[in-house]
Amino acid sequence: MLTPSTAETKIIQSLIAEKLGLGSPFLKQIPVLRFPTRYMTGTGYFMEFDPLPESLRAEPENTVLSTDFGTKLPSPRDVVGFTLFIDGGFMSSFEGYTFGDVAWPEQALQNWLIMGPSVSSQS
Repeated sequence: MLTPSTAETKIIQSLIAEKLGLGSPFLKQIPVLRFPTRYMTGTGYFMEFDPLPESLRAEPENTVLSTDFGTKLPSPRDVVGFTLFIDGGFMSSFEGYTFGDVAWPEQALQNWLIMGPSVSSQS
């Protein structure tokens, strides 16, 4: 089983803290997230998390959290988006994507993502 990369973990933490607050119980789910594979789509990727222990179920039960981050890459790949899906009180999947029909960068995420405040939190 795979675990989210350091960069993915920081993005998920940022999404939860920004949208649900620093005290959100979803933050406790992050250390136990596991998934079988990253599915590459050409313009992004997604991962579906394995079921989590019932004791970690949290509110809100069903929501979608999204944000955009700047990159060190030239336009049109200067901004990418990320979405975290929460179903039944558990983080269920996570995806990263470009905008338009732009190929997802081949280099590792940590090499080109700007991990400052998200672009969506600056607007």
